[in-house]
Amino acid sequence: MADSSIGQRLGNYRLIRLLGHGGFADVYLGEHIYLKTQAAIKVLHTQLQPEDIEKFRSEALTIAHLIQPHIIRVLDFDVENAAPFLVMDYAPNDTLRHRHPRGTRLPSAVFLPYVKQVASALQYAHDQ
Repeated sequence: MADSSIGQRLGNYRLIRLLGHGGFADVYLGEHIYLKTQAAIKVLHTQLQPEDIEKFRSEALTIAHLIQPHIIRVLDFDVENAAPFLVMDYAPNDTLRHRHPRGTRLPSAVFLPYVKQVASALQYAHDQ
């Protein structure tokens, strides 16, 4: 998917704008067509083979049950035309990269809270 996807429907969501592009997936701001709520839609670059679809659904189901303050919640998932996608909470407050550009030296009082949040999320996921 690319910018040509803007305005298209994916599941119950209309793709509004591209939020980010990576080697693994594109992330779009989406709006639920009935509820008018916003979500982040992560569209994986891979096309799944029929035998992989159930594995994707199983993994998405596992991720969806990770409810923790420092883990973005998965709201929904599906595969449309062999393209897997996840619907996640939209976190509009930028990224750490945007807040602290590459090469920025951060004092420990700034980065230690981030490390604690990540450690807390990883411990929670590990315990599940």
